[in-house]
Amino acid sequence: MYEQRLPIEEWKAKKQAELKETIAAQKSALQEVVQDGQRLADYLYGRGRLGSHITSGNAALVLQTLPQAWAVLTAKGWDQFGRRVNKGAKGIPQLVRVNGYYNVNSIFDVSMTYGNKPYPILEIKPELMDKAIKELERLSPVNIVYQNEGVVGYDAEQRALVFPPAMLKQEVLARLPAEIVIATAEQCEPGIAQEPYMRKTAMAVSVEFCGRFALPMPDTAAAVLDRMSDHIPPGEERKALEEIREMAVTIGDTVEKALGLQRGQSAPQRDEAR
Repeated sequence: MYEQRLPIEEWKAKKQAELKETIAAQKSALQEVVQDGQRLADYLYGRGRLGSHITSGNAALVLQTLPQAWAVLTAKGWDQFGRRVNKGAKGIPQLVRVNGYYNVNSIFDVSMTYGNKPYPILEIKPELMDKAIKELERLSPVNIVYQNEGVVGYDAEQRALVFPPAMLKQEVLARLPAEIVIATAEQCEPGIAQEPYMRKTAMAVSVEFCGRFALPMPDTAAAVLDRMSDHIPPGEERKALEEIREMAVTIGDTVEKALGLQRGQSAPQRDEAR
């Protein structure tokens, strides 16, 4: 028996409605996350946990549905990875672009799947922290200096990133991405580090980096990120958060590659072999 299908025009109308609904949902979710420092910190940390490669709007929908989500793939992606989506699990809408056209797809968190193959958690373990710090130092436009006196963070007079020798390596790692962003900006425009939006943007990059590698975010994150919306023109939330994501991806990818860490990936070659 043939499956009953919607008439083509009705099918197109349904798809258009899904697309408009998803775009509107993304816009609303993004406007919400920038209104409050703690909410923005949680969002950025969660986006990092998801891998930072998921777009700002799609990450907002995932984390709005499942605040603790940490690995998302399509049903086909999970199948190729070696896990199956639970029967009856409701997918989370995502905006995807295929052949130049936007469409709505569904993805599922690992918590919605079953199987014997575990999903790897990215983590910078204690024995890898020195190597991670060295890699971040390579990205920095200025040296990292350890001393007990003076500024903690970017020091314009020394043209260096300064940390106390007794500071835990985990804390140094959590703060370094922000200080690298500030130091880089300072080389182009001296004094910009004092601008509130620059400080918030830099902290946002650090929070996303921490989420990606299971590091505790800086204690001051929520306070620094508070009132981010004051610096973003209405309707520009997606653009601002995408700029943060791009910086976090650049720094995170470099460290991930240097440490030999790897997120779980589906295996498209299985399709080719069928």
